[in-house]
Parts: sequence; structure tokens; C-alpha cells
Amino acid sequence: MSTIQVEEEVKKQLFFIAAELQSRRGKRASLNEAIKHLISIYHSGKRDIPRALSLFACLRPESEAHTLLKELRFREEERLERLEGKYRV
Repeated sequence: MSTIQVEEEVKKQLFFIAAELQSRRGKRASLNEAIKHLISIYHSGKRDIPRALSLFACLRPESEAHTLLKELRFREEERLERLEGKYRV
């Protein structure tokens, strides 16, 4: 076996996938098995894109979360503009 480096967030997602596999199978699942599972989904042609995206916490464009995030971003930009104006010399 060899060692690979992944970002902390990717590692968390792999643990999540391994836990889901473990729950479905009723036996322990390693990170290696989680990666093999993802690879088999990729190669099978049976790609369930919404399902795959949900595993990585991606938001679909039409989701309510996107609307909320846009609104929060707009409010934050307004707040920053007000602060900028307040502290201009």
C-alpha cells in the first residue's frame, strides 16, 4: 500500500462515504473501500450525478440554500460598503 495526501475536507468526506458503506453493508468499511466504491461508480457509467454531488455537499443551482447564500452575500457587501464609507478620511 502507499500513502496519498488529501485535503482535510476530502478526508472527512471519505470517512462519511465509508460510514455510509458500513451502514449499508453491516460490516466495517475502510477509506480504501470508499475510494474503490467511488471509482466503480465512475467506471460503471451509472453515474448518479445528484447523488454524487450530495456526497460532497454540493448545492444544486435551484436550491433554496443558493438563494439564501446570495441574499447573505448581498447583505454582507452592503454592510462592508457602509463601514467603508464610515471610516473614509
